Amino acid sequence: MSQPTIIYKTALAIFKDKKMMMVREEKSAEAFFTPGGTIEDGEGGIDCLHREIMEELGTAIKDSSLKLLREFEAPAYGRENTLVNIQLYEGELGGDPIPSSEIVEIAYFDTNVDQKHLTPITIQIFDWLKKEGRIN
Repeated sequence: MSQPTIIYKTALAIFKDKKMMMVREEKSAEAFFTPGGTIEDGEGGIDCLHREIMEELGTAIKDSSLKLLREFEAPAYGRENTLVNIQLYEGELGGDPIPSSEIVEIAYFDTNVDQKHLTPITIQIFDWLKKEGRIN
């Protein structure tokens, strides 16, 4: 078997009432994802995060609020022989989030969410966030 492909992404953790914001794309019937996206060639992680959050949520990130929480890696949702690597940042938005681009729904979840809404990497992220006391 060949080496797995690795997709490098950055994501933004936005917390409210011990829950984390998640987004659902139009192409996904049930799974929600962390806001953010794939780092493009020649792009830094922070630049990617700013671009993706503006595209997905229609607002900017407050620069001074960004803090790297941790890096995660797990099997990519819906793809064979592919891993996703996410640099998860905590931050605050400069305005109210509005589903934009391919995003059709925004929700806040904690570890009590129905597992059908989570992907392998978000399960890993949620477990860690609960251990750290950031979400219920």
